[in-house]
Amino acid sequence: MKSSPQTPNAPIPGANYTSDTRNYPWHRPPDITDMDKAIEYVTKDLNDGPDGFRYMSMLGAGIPVTMVTDFIVTKGIGRGKWAPDLGILAAGPIARLLMIMAKTYKIDFEISADEEIQITSAKTLRELSGEGSLTPVKQEDTPDEEPQGFMSAAPEEEQNSMLGYDDEEEQLEDLEDE
Repeated sequence: MKSSPQTPNAPIPGANYTSDTRNYPWHRPPDITDMDKAIEYVTKDLNDGPDGFRYMSMLGAGIPVTMVTDFIVTKGIGRGKWAPDLGILAAGPIARLLMIMAKTYKIDFEISADEEIQITSAKTLRELSGEGSLTPVKQEDTPDEEPQGFMSAAPEEEQNSMLGYDDEEEQLEDLEDE
């Protein structure tokens, strides 16, 4: 006796058209619609909160100004502070503000990534946070293994349950393949 396949636990097609999306900040009108107010908000955020120190640390660690600017713009869009088009327009002044702050703190920085960006390992990040001595990671230090997907981390039984296979169905498929 063959068991029936499991019904997937997924949203009904078209449910996104009837659901209430007002709980997402980017689905509501933005808080800031003026360029000057957006720059003022970023300036206040960089000077008054811990974010300014984080971004200066990122610049000091070799992350380019363009990437840090992208973080700031994307964070503002995600929090509903401004729309994407205003964020793109504000990116230039935000980058300039970051460069001025870095020069004030005497931090050497890169404006953009002209070269291939080196991937920073978790070990290096821990060392940057003060948990060990700092040693730069070279590209040769990374393993040459082929990257695997998320599903490869799960055991085979869990993968089959995620795909909706029963044990009997899997055995039948194996028999059919032989």
